[in-house]
Order: sequence, then structure tokens, then C-alpha cells
Amino acid sequence: MKLAFPIRFYPDGDAVSAQGMAPYDGIITYGMTAEEARFNAVEALTGYLQVLLEHGDPIPVPQVVEAPDVEMIVPDPTVTVPLQLRWAREEANLTQGELATRLGVSYQSVQRLERSGANPSIKTLVKVARALGRNLTVAI
Repeated sequence: MKLAFPIRFYPDGDAVSAQGMAPYDGIITYGMTAEEARFNAVEALTGYLQVLLEHGDPIPVPQVVEAPDVEMIVPDPTVTVPLQLRWAREEANLTQGELATRLGVSYQSVQRLERSGANPSIKTLVKVARALGRNLTVAI
């Protein structure tokens, strides 16, 4: 699943502003060009998601928004991988402890996988996917 979030871009004087769509409307940034605004939107979105992940806050699955001034922005993989692992675990109705038991690791190990900046190996991701009854797909 390609994980992307809707961000609205609009002219703002001599700059281009960007704001996330609800419930991500707290993501606000700008750039002097559209390209700079997009780059800054990725940075702002990634930072916002990092904070939510670190605090264990709920993160709603983004909805696709099709509008002329809205682009679906992909955050950095350092947050998309942990976020997708969390959503898959929650969809399987498992706690971190229950997943840890299935994996034969401590719940702290599962916590680390669901934090931003986690860098699990492909082997670990395959093991987690199997424990969740899923397949792992990697795309570049």
C-alpha cells in the first residue's frame, strides 16, 4: 500500500502555502516555489507523524482527496514503515505484547519497530508480516 496524505497547495502572496487536509490540517508550511513547498510539506508531514508515533497517539488512515489544488504527499519511509506495521497489528486486533509473543521477542522489540526511525531488516519485516497473517511487498 502506498501511504500518502492529502496536502492542499495554494498561492499565498509571493509564496506557495501548503496545508494538510483534515484530520491533518495542523500540518502547515510554505515555500517560495511550488517545488520548495512540496519538499517542505514532506518534511512537515514526516515530523508530524514522528511525533504521533513517539507518543503512541492514534493516526487515522488518510483518505484520497482528488481536487485540483490537492496532492497526495508521501512522507519519509522512516515513518511510513513503523506506521504501516502499527496499522497492520491493530487490524489484526493484537496488542504489542501479543505480537511479541507470536514473534518470540519482547514487547519492547515490537515497540521499537513501531517508532519512527526504526530500521528493521527485510528478514524481520517478513517475520512480522507472517505473524500478522500477511505477505510483505517491497517496492522501489
